[in-house]
Amino acid sequence: MKLIPSKTLFSQTSGSKIKDFIICTIFLLFLIGDVKTMTHILRHHQQRDNTGLSTLSPIEQLTWPHSDVKLPCGIVPALNVTSNWLQMKLKWLHNGKNVDLGHRYNLNHNTGVLVINNIRLDDNGIWQCVNEKQLARAINLVVLEIPKEPYLLIDGHRLDPGNLFVPVKENMDLSIECVVEGGNPMPSLHWLLFPSNSNLENEAMSSGLLQSNESYQDKDISRSSAKIQRVLRAHHNATVACIVTHVTLVNPLNTTILLDVQYTPSFGISRIPGFGIPIKESISVSLKCDVDSNPPSSPVWQKDDSAPPVLQTDDGFLNFTSIRRNHSGWYKCTSRHLLSEYSSIGYFLNVRYNLNDLDTVRKELIEEDNSGSSESVEVTVGGEVQLECPSGPSAAIPCWAKTGNDNDLQPIGPSSNLHIDQVLYQEAGEYKCIVGSKNENLEKLRVYTLHLNVVGGPVIYTENRTIVAHEGNDTRLSAEFCSNPMVNKVFWIASDRVIRPGTVVGQITAHNITSSTSSYCQVATLTIQSVTPVHSGEYNLIVGSGKTLVEATVILSVTKSTRNREPVQTSSSHSVCSKMFDNYLIMCLVTSIFTHLKH
Repeated sequence: MKLIPSKTLFSQTSGSKIKDFIICTIFLLFLIGDVKTMTHILRHHQQRDNTGLSTLSPIEQLTWPHSDVKLPCGIVPALNVTSNWLQMKLKWLHNGKNVDLGHRYNLNHNTGVLVINNIRLDDNGIWQCVNEKQLARAINLVVLEIPKEPYLLIDGHRLDPGNLFVPVKENMDLSIECVVEGGNPMPSLHWLLFPSNSNLENEAMSSGLLQSNESYQDKDISRSSAKIQRVLRAHHNATVACIVTHVTLVNPLNTTILLDVQYTPSFGISRIPGFGIPIKESISVSLKCDVDSNPPSSPVWQKDDSAPPVLQTDDGFLNFTSIRRNHSGWYKCTSRHLLSEYSSIGYFLNVRYNLNDLDTVRKELIEEDNSGSSESVEVTVGGEVQLECPSGPSAAIPCWAKTGNDNDLQPIGPSSNLHIDQVLYQEAGEYKCIVGSKNENLEKLRVYTLHLNVVGGPVIYTENRTIVAHEGNDTRLSAEFCSNPMVNKVFWIASDRVIRPGTVVGQITAHNITSSTSSYCQVATLTIQSVTPVHSGEYNLIVGSGKTLVEATVILSVTKSTRNREPVQTSSSHSVCSKMFDNYLIMCLVTSIFTHLKH
């Protein structure tokens, strides 16, 4: 029996690792599909009535077209009856209708066997031998038909076989339908989604089986639909594949598309020398803007909403050969994408002068003069506040900055007023509003200082709510808690034991409370030495201020150590799959996914 091979799997997809992963996965799907088919063929035993015949499920028999088939009758003459088969008045039914003997249908009256010559697809169905008193067990004759090549539909329109890319916008949903004509019995349709080479390590990129509906067949056409609920930019250049398995196929059939995800620009700004190094007058400085978008868009630099003082290169560089004090200001990167304008956040370039010159020190851009002012504003944590800059009508648009822990200024952006929603304790501190006159030079800048004070009950911020640790390793659980007034109660609860800071219980050490980098905030840390599965479970941090208590939970999961396990060989995906399948069917799929995504 010669089977028609399917086309080469994913011939248009590059990357041997992805191919190995897909080949292994399809190998399992195909095997699982065959097991399902054989299970369906062998499932015939049901309850019987007194005759022992009429309630049995049909016997399934597979055959190819143009072959000859013999169907046994299944009715046995009674032992006390001497009549022969001819006297039993046997006849055959096909799908409940009488069969006209002759031509291709011949009945052997000596045995009751029906011989069908030159089988056709019309012969597919239920055959049953009957006489006036008995009804034999039915035979489900399945005339095998190889399914045709699958194709895909989007919004009811068939995709052009030469068009490998499907455009879709970011954050939209995508529904795809796979259609297969022919095939008897009904073929099985499966969906796969796997990332591009550049996104193999992206956790946001889901790979494996897609969310899909059950396959169904209508008028010799099999259909299955799959859906991506929310298309992400990580799905760009990902491959969606429909895999078709069938009992007649040596290799599964497949059809694929590549997703062309259109997404708006995101900006990355870098600097040479790097951020944190002071920029002094007359040194060489470069600003670099990278724009990630699809379709691609070009970066355009602006200084204070105007053209930059130096020419921009085609690859997004602003190169200052010898930077000067008048180059200080707010820089941002813009880009035009699909008829819309997009902009990065503002970056304040501060050029420092000669600090040994006292006259120059007075002209520092961020220095407060005698006409500046200072005030304090109080807001409840979680509330909203608006900081107002007391600039006059002749003043330019103010620039805001926040004083950091080392008294360095962290630029925020240009605005007349600074509005903060859902205030956090970490946003408390000193804010500066830098104002200059439209008619004056940079030496006439004024700085207004505002102190933001955040009050309220305690709040806990955990680094991770779930922590996975390997058996035998040391593990640290940490959480930051903030309150104004400060908290007066802090303790951990682990396995119904109360552990206070500065104490040790077995392998668990609760460290003393330490100060955080944020105002009104402190850090609580719990260390477990050489964790074991016994340490798995919930760890609760409870802090209190006055009559208010709050709680945060960290879940620790301890896994077995894998240090002594032998590495899995990945030189041949087919041999790996075959060996794994002999031991445990599903292990091959799991090993292939993790091995190829890891490397």
